Amino acid sequence: ITNSMRVLILVFVLLANQLTVECQQRRDSPPIRTVWFTTAPSVSQIPVGYKQTNEDALDGYRLGWATGDTDIIIGVVTDTFNFTWVPDKDVVSKDRFPGFFGDFKANAEADGRANYFMRFDNIIHRQIGDILYEAADWIVDEFDRGSYFNAAKDGKVIWDMATT
Repeated sequence: ITNSMRVLILVFVLLANQLTVECQQRRDSPPIRTVWFTTAPSVSQIPVGYKQTNEDALDGYRLGWATGDTDIIIGVVTDTFNFTWVPDKDVVSKDRFPGFFGDFKANAEADGRANYFMRFDNIIHRQIGDILYEAADWIVDEFDRGSYFNAAKDGKVIWDMATT
């Protein structure tokens, strides 16, 4: 594991710990689907629409995964985007992504399983500076499930990592 991956894992663990504390303080509250944590600069210091463009990029990226549409995914990522598939320690570039995703969908639909569709649960967002981070669970019914962690900056998804 590289140092940058260790840092990402540490950030993810810190986010999970902070979420646990928040959830324990809200036991009587109804369940929360998306939780926001924000650090400097404050949300009021981020230009109007800037936060929304990052959120739109993450929403579009998630839609591409949900429907299996690589054109949507490729349309919302940077040219330097990398997807890390943790189980195989495979770092997939933007150019290699359509092939990787095609294989992933084919495996999900193998052995007579239903047509591919991915759903998401427990979505958490955190704004740190000008980067919006997202962590959540992904689920393809009757196939597999896991967690992912990604980020958007300047209205584009800059990286993603996922595991089962």
